Amino acid sequence: MKALIDLPVRFTSAVVAFTLGGWIGRLGILLAILKLSGVIHWPWWLAALPLEYGLLYCLYMTIDGALYRAGLKDAGAFARSTQYLHFTKDEQTQIQKIVSEGPERIGATIEALCENPNRRRFAQALLDAALEPYFLLQLAMFANKKVNAHITIKKWRDAGLKLPAEGTPEFFPYNDETPTPKT
Repeated sequence: MKALIDLPVRFTSAVVAFTLGGWIGRLGILLAILKLSGVIHWPWWLAALPLEYGLLYCLYMTIDGALYRAGLKDAGAFARSTQYLHFTKDEQTQIQKIVSEGPERIGATIEALCENPNRRRFAQALLDAALEPYFLLQLAMFANKKVNAHITIKKWRDAGLKLPAEGTPEFFPYNDETPTPKT
């Protein structure tokens, strides 16, 4: 409900920032002043065109941002192409802190992050960092103790995480086969 109340505030602040902070908005203000003072004799729709564009652009971006925050859409192609490939120092520190707290904390954090599609990249980075000292079955076992670890692994895979294949050391490092003695 708070998100719906927040939309008009976000839209209004975007329009003000667009109009006063950018050259297109300032051009629209200048054209409106020139039309009011009679210097130009263009139709109003033409004189106000930069402001109309700004209004529509801000409306689109407000709706797009609301859908992203609600988890109903992913970041756009431009945002994905320009995002940093590496995490900030704060995010790396946060990942190291979570990993240092052990598999119970890691599993529970990944489980919680899978609920939010916008945090998938962070969940993947946390999982990748945790697979060095721990293994996937161990993390899944501690993530949700009420269900089987394989159910948790399926949930993580369905959420879009890239997981190691079953039978690999990252999945479960202990081989069930007993070595045959050499004679």
